[in-house]
Amino acid sequence: MNSNALSVSVDLLQILLNYASQLGIEESVITSECGINLSDFKLSDTRIPMSEFHIVWSHILQHSQDPDFGLHFGVQSHSLLSRHLLYAMMMNCENVEQAIKKNFLYHNLITDIIHPKLSVEGDLAFMTWEMGHPALNQERHFAESILALFVSMLRFLTEDRIKLNEVRFTHAFPERTLEHERIFQAPLLFEKKSNEIVLEASYLNSPILMANPRIFEGLEQLVQKTLHRVNLPNSWMDKVTQLLSKAVLKEEKTDIETIARRFAMSERNLQLKLKEEGTSFRNLLDAIRKEIAIGYLEDENAAFCEIALLLGFADQSAFHHAFKRWTGQTPGAFRKKRLKPG
Repeated sequence: MNSNALSVSVDLLQILLNYASQLGIEESVITSECGINLSDFKLSDTRIPMSEFHIVWSHILQHSQDPDFGLHFGVQSHSLLSRHLLYAMMMNCENVEQAIKKNFLYHNLITDIIHPKLSVEGDLAFMTWEMGHPALNQERHFAESILALFVSMLRFLTEDRIKLNEVRFTHAFPERTLEHERIFQAPLLFEKKSNEIVLEASYLNSPILMANPRIFEGLEQLVQKTLHRVNLPNSWMDKVTQLLSKAVLKEEKTDIETIARRFAMSERNLQLKLKEEGTSFRNLLDAIRKEIAIGYLEDENAAFCEIALLLGFADQSAFHHAFKRWTGQTPGAFRKKRLKPG
């Protein structure tokens, strides 16, 4: 798995699968119906591509029949992530503000799908995020899971001594908000410009009890080394992926001849280098196209022919066949299932 494509840590994947198990959804069924061999990702230092994680997420969401799936998963995620190396470092920070900033700084250890942000304006502090890809949409359950994770983290850091001013959502008012009220215990505002938590900035000065500066220093060094290993773009797979990702999004040429020329080498030499790393040019291009296609298909206004052209396919039929090869579903069936209310 290359380190520069959008991805999710195997820790978060395991948390999602554990939660699915609690809901009575078996991993073997997920593997069969999603067409993804999850065991391939359950290896040390392995990450799962965002596109495939989202397929698993959507499958579990659909079969959970839980109208508040995102909220419940966010709370569950925190209860397990609190054992993560990142949280151990946070609990040795001087105060809440430093802990949050360190979490957000090293958030890529968990996932690079989002870029969390903490800002202070006057007496108020805001916790929100930006998406890591222009084709991604902030669907309701995904957004609510992050907000629920944020508030759980705040209560964890302050030993439940925090009160929120507001919680804002970009999506429309849901049919019921009992779980929102229970989890956030704050005024709820819907159809806002961004998903965010609003609180008094003074809470950021709350000290972290039992924090140890020496332990913090050692843990941060370990976190930095781990993150460096995840992000290090030293393989040919990484280098090619970076160029292909930019080329696809800019609608530039993505053939191997063009990419090889960028590295001042022959096509054969580039293929040999990729083969040594256990992959191929076609596999990398397919992975990138698949990831971006899934994001575009979530926009019901994007026509299949437009998506095909954006991804560099000769026509809609070629895109149709490629997408079915990637996912086992046609673009139409995939979109219908993904946009199904729930």
